[in-house]
Amino acid sequence: MAAKLSKKELKQPDAFQSTMELIMNYIAENKTRFYAIVTAVILSVVITFGIYMYWSYYQSSALDMYAKARNDMARNIGNPDAAKINIKIFRELIAKYPHSWSARISHYHLGNLYYSIGELNDAITEYKKFVSSSRADKVGIKFLALTSLGYCHEAKKDYQVALEYYKKAQKSDSVGFESIGFRNIARAYEALNDKKNALENYKNALQKTTDPSITVFIKRKISFLN
Repeated sequence: MAAKLSKKELKQPDAFQSTMELIMNYIAENKTRFYAIVTAVILSVVITFGIYMYWSYYQSSALDMYAKARNDMARNIGNPDAAKINIKIFRELIAKYPHSWSARISHYHLGNLYYSIGELNDAITEYKKFVSSSRADKVGIKFLALTSLGYCHEAKKDYQVALEYYKKAQKSDSVGFESIGFRNIARAYEALNDKKNALENYKNALQKTTDPSITVFIKRKISFLN
């Protein structure tokens, strides 16, 4: 059975009531300041929510354009006409949503498309834009972009520049691509008639290779250079 309150206790206001009285007194004495604070808080919530909704729409719209071009690329590999259409879509995406993830990755795909139709200088420009804008890379796309820059310069017979990009690629997050990286470096050294470094990198590639056909190829290269 609950204990009865004394007359003295009944006359004392509880903590909640006292706090509310203090708040109401403050509001009564500072109406202008109070309403300004409330208005600022409401506006802050509305603006934050609006930014969130706009950013979600912005990224979603960019992703829709990206998915359309990316899927079309997969269906039309090796088709120059389709490549030109997709170049236009990716360029429109970058212009319309420049701050989106889709715009950043679009530079990489533009590089691939330009490379596929032999426009090496444009491919180099787009690969460089992707590399400069890329952030943390845990899936090896930066490695692929740097390697592709090497391929472009190798196709232009700029073997020294190609070698520099292959080395940069190997220093990036290249897990799973090590054998490819070492083979590219070795091939560039071979083109520069540096047999010693070519041999060393082919040997490194052999240690990282699990593909039987590639193993045979590398062993032939090592045998030839020896």
